[in-house]
Amino acid sequence: MVVLDLNKPITGKTYSLFGNGVSTNYFYEKICMLTDQILSNEGMTEKQLLTFLQQKSINRRVLRGLAEDKKSESVLARIIKVVHDSLREYTSGIEEHIKSVPFYKIFTDNPLFTNREQYYLYMLEFDLVNRIHIKGFQKADYRIALLPYCLREIQTNCKAIPDHVDFQCKGCLQNCYIHHVSKLLKEHDIEPYIWRNAKLKTLFKNLVKTHGRIGVLGIACIVELVSGMRRCMKAHLPVVGIPLNANRCPRWTDGFYETSVDLNVLEKLLTGD
Repeated sequence: MVVLDLNKPITGKTYSLFGNGVSTNYFYEKICMLTDQILSNEGMTEKQLLTFLQQKSINRRVLRGLAEDKKSESVLARIIKVVHDSLREYTSGIEEHIKSVPFYKIFTDNPLFTNREQYYLYMLEFDLVNRIHIKGFQKADYRIALLPYCLREIQTNCKAIPDHVDFQCKGCLQNCYIHHVSKLLKEHDIEPYIWRNAKLKTLFKNLVKTHGRIGVLGIACIVELVSGMRRCMKAHLPVVGIPLNANRCPRWTDGFYETSVDLNVLEKLLTGD
Protein backbone atom coordinates (compact mmCIF):
# COMPACT_ATOMS: atom_id res chain seq x y z
CA MET A 1 0.00 0.00 0.00
CA VAL A 2 1.29 3.46 -0.88
CA VAL A 3 1.72 5.67 2.16
CA LEU A 4 1.64 9.44 1.78
CA ASP A 5 4.71 11.26 3.00
CA LEU A 6 3.21 13.66 5.54
CA ASN A 7 6.56 15.37 6.06
CA LYS A 8 7.27 16.17 2.42
CA PRO A 9 7.77 19.96 2.31
CA ILE A 10 6.03 21.83 -0.46
CA THR A 11 6.08 25.49 -1.45
CA GLY A 12 3.07 27.45 -2.63
CA LYS A 13 2.75 30.67 -4.57
CA THR A 14 2.25 32.87 -1.52
CA TYR A 15 2.66 30.62 1.50
CA SER A 16 3.88 27.29 2.83
CA LEU A 17 3.07 25.97 6.30
CA PHE A 18 6.43 24.19 6.29
CA GLY A 19 8.26 27.51 6.37
CA ASN A 20 11.96 26.76 6.52
CA GLY A 21 11.43 23.34 8.11
CA VAL A 22 10.32 19.84 7.21
CA SER A 23 7.09 19.72 9.21
CA THR A 24 4.00 21.87 9.67
CA ASN A 25 3.95 21.14 13.41
CA TYR A 26 5.91 24.29 14.17
CA PHE A 27 3.43 26.46 12.30
CA TYR A 28 0.45 25.17 14.25
CA GLU A 29 2.33 25.46 17.53
CA LYS A 30 3.25 29.06 16.73
CA ILE A 31 -0.30 30.01 15.78
CA CYS A 32 -1.65 28.59 19.04
CA MET A 33 1.05 30.36 21.06
CA LEU A 34 0.57 33.69 19.27
CA THR A 35 -3.21 33.60 19.69
CA ASP A 36 -2.80 32.96 23.42
CA GLN A 37 -0.24 35.74 23.68
CA ILE A 38 -2.43 38.31 21.94
CA LEU A 39 -5.49 37.37 23.98
CA SER A 40 -3.46 37.88 27.13
CA ASN A 41 -1.75 41.08 25.99
CA GLU A 42 -4.93 42.80 24.81
CA GLY A 43 -7.31 41.48 27.48
CA MET A 44 -9.81 40.27 24.90
CA THR A 45 -12.04 37.24 24.77
CA GLU A 46 -11.72 34.91 21.79
CA LYS A 47 -14.92 36.27 20.26
CA GLN A 48 -13.81 39.87 20.75
CA LEU A 49 -10.47 39.21 19.09
CA LEU A 50 -12.11 37.35 16.21
CA THR A 51 -14.50 40.24 15.54
CA PHE A 52 -11.62 42.71 15.74
CA LEU A 53 -9.48 40.77 13.24
CA GLN A 54 -12.37 40.35 10.81
CA GLN A 55 -13.03 44.09 10.84
CA LYS A 56 -9.40 45.13 10.55
CA SER A 57 -8.25 42.64 7.91
CA ILE A 58 -10.26 44.30 5.15
CA ASN A 59 -8.07 47.33 4.44
CA ARG A 60 -4.74 46.02 3.18
CA ARG A 61 -3.32 49.51 2.67
CA VAL A 62 -3.86 50.41 6.34
CA LEU A 63 -2.31 47.12 7.42
CA ARG A 64 0.74 47.71 5.25
CA GLY A 65 1.15 51.20 6.69
CA LEU A 66 0.99 49.93 10.28
CA ALA A 67 3.61 47.29 9.53
CA GLU A 68 5.97 50.02 8.35
CA ASP A 69 5.10 52.46 11.18
CA LYS A 70 7.43 51.55 14.03
CA LYS A 71 5.94 54.18 16.35
CA SER A 72 2.25 53.24 16.24
CA GLU A 73 0.92 51.75 19.48
CA SER A 74 -2.59 50.93 18.32
CA VAL A 75 -4.00 47.50 19.12
CA LEU A 76 -3.73 46.45 15.48
CA ALA A 77 -0.13 47.66 15.23
CA ARG A 78 0.77 45.73 18.38
CA ILE A 79 -0.77 42.55 16.98
CA ILE A 80 1.11 42.87 13.70
CA LYS A 81 4.38 43.43 15.56
CA VAL A 82 3.78 40.33 17.72
CA VAL A 83 3.19 38.00 14.78
CA HIS A 84 5.52 39.41 12.12
CA ASP A 85 8.81 37.77 13.09
CA SER A 86 7.15 34.43 13.93
CA LEU A 87 5.08 34.11 10.76
CA ARG A 88 7.26 35.76 8.12
CA GLU A 89 8.95 32.50 7.08
CA TYR A 90 5.58 31.02 6.06
CA THR A 91 4.71 33.83 3.63
CA SER A 92 7.89 34.39 1.65
CA GLY A 93 6.33 34.54 -1.82
CA ILE A 94 3.66 37.18 -1.34
CA GLU A 95 5.32 40.34 -2.60
CA GLU A 96 6.65 38.74 -5.81
CA HIS A 97 3.27 37.17 -6.46
CA ILE A 98 1.40 40.47 -6.11
CA LYS A 99 3.81 42.13 -8.55
CA SER A 100 3.06 39.41 -11.12
CA VAL A 101 -0.75 39.62 -10.99
CA PRO A 102 -2.34 41.67 -13.80
CA PHE A 103 -3.95 44.79 -12.36
CA TYR A 104 -7.38 44.07 -13.89
CA LYS A 105 -7.73 41.09 -11.55
CA ILE A 106 -8.18 43.47 -8.65
CA PHE A 107 -11.75 43.73 -10.02
CA THR A 108 -12.25 40.10 -11.06
CA ASP A 109 -10.29 38.16 -8.40
CA ASN A 110 -9.39 40.55 -5.59
CA PRO A 111 -8.18 37.85 -3.14
CA LEU A 112 -5.12 37.35 -5.37
CA PHE A 113 -3.86 40.67 -3.95
CA THR A 114 -4.01 39.52 -0.32
CA ASN A 115 -0.93 40.99 1.33
CA ARG A 116 1.40 39.72 4.04
CA GLU A 117 -0.36 41.42 6.95
CA GLN A 118 -3.74 40.06 5.85
CA TYR A 119 -2.26 36.57 5.76
CA TYR A 120 -1.03 37.02 9.34
CA LEU A 121 -4.50 38.02 10.53
CA TYR A 122 -6.16 35.20 8.58
CA MET A 123 -3.84 32.68 10.24
CA LEU A 124 -4.93 33.91 13.65
CA GLU A 125 -8.55 33.98 12.50
CA PHE A 126 -8.91 30.34 11.52
CA ASP A 127 -7.38 29.30 14.86
CA LEU A 128 -9.88 31.46 16.74
CA VAL A 129 -12.81 30.15 14.70
CA ASN A 130 -11.80 26.58 15.56
CA ARG A 131 -11.58 27.41 19.25
CA ILE A 132 -14.96 29.11 19.29
CA HIS A 133 -16.92 26.65 17.15
CA ILE A 134 -15.44 23.21 17.83
CA LYS A 135 -17.99 22.29 20.52
CA GLY A 136 -20.90 23.41 18.38
CA PHE A 137 -19.51 21.46 15.44
CA GLN A 138 -19.14 18.32 17.55
CA LYS A 139 -22.75 18.58 18.79
CA ALA A 140 -24.28 19.12 15.35
CA ASP A 141 -26.88 16.59 14.19
CA TYR A 142 -25.25 16.27 10.79
CA ARG A 143 -21.72 17.22 9.79
CA ILE A 144 -20.19 17.67 6.38
CA ALA A 145 -16.71 18.52 5.13
CA LEU A 146 -15.98 20.56 2.01
CA LEU A 147 -12.68 19.55 0.40
CA PRO A 148 -10.81 21.32 -2.40
CA TYR A 149 -10.48 19.60 -5.76
CA CYS A 150 -6.75 20.43 -5.79
CA LEU A 151 -6.13 17.83 -3.05
CA ARG A 152 -6.66 15.00 -5.51
CA GLU A 153 -3.87 13.03 -7.15
CA ILE A 154 -3.53 14.89 -10.45
CA GLN A 155 -1.84 12.25 -12.59
CA THR A 156 -4.96 10.08 -12.78
CA ASN A 157 -8.54 10.87 -13.76
CA CYS A 158 -10.50 11.37 -10.55
CA LYS A 159 -13.40 8.89 -10.27
CA ALA A 160 -15.38 10.96 -7.78
CA ILE A 161 -19.09 11.13 -8.62
CA PRO A 162 -21.80 13.61 -7.63
CA ASP A 163 -24.73 12.95 -5.34
CA HIS A 164 -27.44 15.33 -4.08
CA VAL A 165 -24.82 17.52 -2.33
CA ASP A 166 -21.65 17.47 -4.45
CA PHE A 167 -18.88 15.10 -5.58
CA GLN A 168 -17.73 12.30 -3.29
CA CYS A 169 -14.46 10.38 -3.32
CA LYS A 170 -14.72 6.72 -4.39
CA GLY A 171 -11.37 5.71 -2.86
CA CYS A 172 -9.78 4.70 -6.14
CA LEU A 173 -6.18 5.65 -5.21
CA GLN A 174 -4.16 5.05 -2.06
CA ASN A 175 -1.76 7.89 -2.81
CA CYS A 176 -4.47 10.54 -3.05
CA TYR A 177 -4.97 13.00 -0.20
CA ILE A 178 -8.71 13.26 -0.80
CA HIS A 179 -8.95 9.49 -0.33
CA HIS A 180 -7.13 9.61 3.03
CA VAL A 181 -8.92 12.72 4.25
CA SER A 182 -12.32 11.27 3.29
CA LYS A 183 -11.56 8.02 5.08
CA LEU A 184 -10.54 9.87 8.24
CA LEU A 185 -13.62 12.08 8.17
CA LYS A 186 -15.98 9.13 7.74
CA GLU A 187 -14.40 7.47 10.77
CA HIS A 188 -15.62 10.50 12.71
CA ASP A 189 -19.12 10.46 11.16
CA ILE A 190 -18.49 13.42 8.89
CA GLU A 191 -19.66 13.26 5.27
CA PRO A 192 -16.85 14.50 2.97
CA TYR A 193 -17.57 16.25 -0.30
CA ILE A 194 -15.28 17.61 -2.99
CA TRP A 195 -16.67 21.11 -3.43
CA ARG A 196 -17.15 21.76 -7.14
CA ASN A 197 -20.75 22.60 -8.03
CA ALA A 198 -22.64 23.25 -4.80
CA LYS A 199 -23.99 26.75 -4.10
CA LEU A 200 -23.27 27.26 -0.42
CA LYS A 201 -26.33 29.32 0.47
CA THR A 202 -28.70 26.83 -1.13
CA LEU A 203 -26.73 23.86 0.20
CA PHE A 204 -26.84 25.07 3.80
CA LYS A 205 -30.56 25.88 3.58
CA ASN A 206 -31.41 22.42 2.25
CA LEU A 207 -29.21 20.59 4.76
CA VAL A 208 -30.68 22.48 7.72
CA LYS A 209 -34.18 21.73 6.47
CA THR A 210 -33.36 18.02 6.16
CA HIS A 211 -31.07 17.39 9.14
CA GLY A 212 -31.61 20.19 11.65
CA ARG A 213 -28.39 21.42 13.24
CA ILE A 214 -25.49 21.00 10.83
CA GLY A 215 -21.77 21.60 11.22
CA VAL A 216 -19.25 22.34 8.49
CA LEU A 217 -15.56 21.50 8.24
CA GLY A 218 -13.50 23.18 5.56
CA ILE A 219 -10.11 22.56 4.00
CA ALA A 220 -8.79 25.15 1.56
CA CYS A 221 -5.95 27.57 0.98
CA ILE A 222 -5.76 30.16 3.75
CA VAL A 223 -7.58 32.94 1.87
CA GLU A 224 -10.45 30.69 0.78
CA LEU A 225 -10.66 28.91 4.14
CA VAL A 226 -11.24 32.16 6.00
CA SER A 227 -13.73 33.34 3.37
CA GLY A 228 -15.67 30.08 3.66
CA MET A 229 -15.63 30.18 7.46
CA ARG A 230 -17.09 33.67 7.41
CA ARG A 231 -19.89 32.55 5.09
CA CYS A 232 -20.73 29.69 7.44
CA MET A 233 -20.76 31.98 10.47
CA LYS A 234 -23.00 34.41 8.59
CA ALA A 235 -25.39 31.48 8.10
CA HIS A 236 -25.13 30.76 11.87
CA LEU A 237 -23.45 27.39 11.34
CA PRO A 238 -20.65 26.06 13.55
CA VAL A 239 -17.58 25.78 11.35
CA VAL A 240 -14.04 24.50 11.80
CA GLY A 241 -11.21 23.82 9.40
CA ILE A 242 -7.53 23.76 8.56
CA PRO A 243 -5.60 25.22 5.63
CA LEU A 244 -3.84 23.42 2.83
CA ASN A 245 -0.11 23.22 3.42
CA ALA A 246 0.45 25.49 0.41
CA ASN A 247 -1.54 27.12 -2.42
CA ARG A 248 -0.55 25.45 -5.70
CA CYS A 249 -3.62 25.45 -7.97
CA PRO A 250 -3.87 27.27 -11.36
CA ARG A 251 -5.64 30.20 -9.77
CA TRP A 252 -2.39 31.11 -8.03
CA THR A 253 0.29 29.46 -10.18
CA ASP A 254 1.09 28.78 -13.82
CA GLY A 255 -0.17 25.21 -13.59
CA PHE A 256 -1.78 22.52 -11.46
CA TYR A 257 0.53 21.19 -8.75
CA GLU A 258 -0.40 18.67 -6.09
CA THR A 259 -0.83 20.04 -2.62
CA SER A 260 -1.28 18.47 0.82
CA VAL A 261 -2.85 18.89 4.23
CA ASP A 262 -1.63 17.79 7.66
CA LEU A 263 -3.69 14.70 8.48
CA ASN A 264 -2.37 14.58 12.04
CA VAL A 265 -3.56 18.12 12.73
CA LEU A 266 -6.91 17.29 11.14
CA GLU A 267 -7.36 14.26 13.42
CA LYS A 268 -6.45 16.33 16.50
CA LEU A 269 -9.09 18.85 15.51
CA LEU A 270 -11.70 16.12 15.11
CA THR A 271 -10.89 14.51 18.45
CA GLY A 272 -10.61 17.79 20.31
CA ASP A 273 -7.02 17.15 21.40
